[in-house]
Amino acid sequence: MQKGWSILFGVVLLASFLIWFAAPYFGWWLPENVSSSGGGADLLFYLILGFTGFFFILTEVVLVYAMWKFSYRPGEKSQYTHGDHKLEIVWTAVPAAILLFIAFAQIPAWSEMKIRAWPRITKPETAPPPHVVVSVTARQWEWRMRYAAETNRFYYEKTDSEEQIKEKQREARFWADNPEIDDLHLGNELHVWEKADVRVYLRTLDVLHSFTIPNLRLKQDTLPGKTIPVWFQAIRYNCRFDSSTGKLIESGDKRDAWEIACQELCGARHYGMRGRLYVHENMESYEAWLKHTKAQQQARELPKVAQGN
Repeated sequence: MQKGWSILFGVVLLASFLIWFAAPYFGWWLPENVSSSGGGADLLFYLILGFTGFFFILTEVVLVYAMWKFSYRPGEKSQYTHGDHKLEIVWTAVPAAILLFIAFAQIPAWSEMKIRAWPRITKPETAPPPHVVVSVTARQWEWRMRYAAETNRFYYEKTDSEEQIKEKQREARFWADNPEIDDLHLGNELHVWEKADVRVYLRTLDVLHSFTIPNLRLKQDTLPGKTIPVWFQAIRYNCRFDSSTGKLIESGDKRDAWEIACQELCGARHYGMRGRLYVHENMESYEAWLKHTKAQQQARELPKVAQGN
């Protein structure tokens, strides 16, 4: 009966491993990557998964074997040992070496996804010129997007002087913190176009939130009092705008419904803090959508207040 526990543990762990192994074939895996920098993030994910998965399986095999081999036997007394310096050195050095390897291996992915959004860390001209700049403000419980009236307002050429580039970057940063009267405001919808370099400035009006777009492999916490830049480039589109009908036409495939989620518990309705990423097929489609949506915003009138006698 004592050995039966080792069999039970072994069967459960084997079933868990088989489910994990079969998960990608049933769609229980990472969503499709549609980001130019997502490949590096995926590679890093699989690298870490390989290390952790190997040692997890190894330790569980040793556990099940020990439960079987050293199960309770009447009349036999257990032997206790304490201290093995060589073994302690090995199980300290091996994880340290793996962590050091991962620390260097993650630098390209980190540089592509994070440092490109922070031009002040490196030379300003190394940051990609933004085709679109969007201010995203988090609050309980929605994402409030704000777009400048002119799409290419903060764009610059890489051949511009360093001072010109810095001035454009300062202007974009100032705009992110200071709304203007002709800005377009939109809730829970982030619109860009395919292969556009996008810079998002993140803020929060209340508590911690976490701006996450799984299909872009993008995740960034928002901090009260801070404006945090994020960069991405989508490499596939999922919609287009029909100017003749004034409607946004989506692909119709549920896999193209790219979600914007909050991954930081932020209150009672945290579960409902969801948005959508719309990647237009080209800049023309985006500009037509922007013009149409802005006209709708400007056409709204304030409700009339009844006049007293």
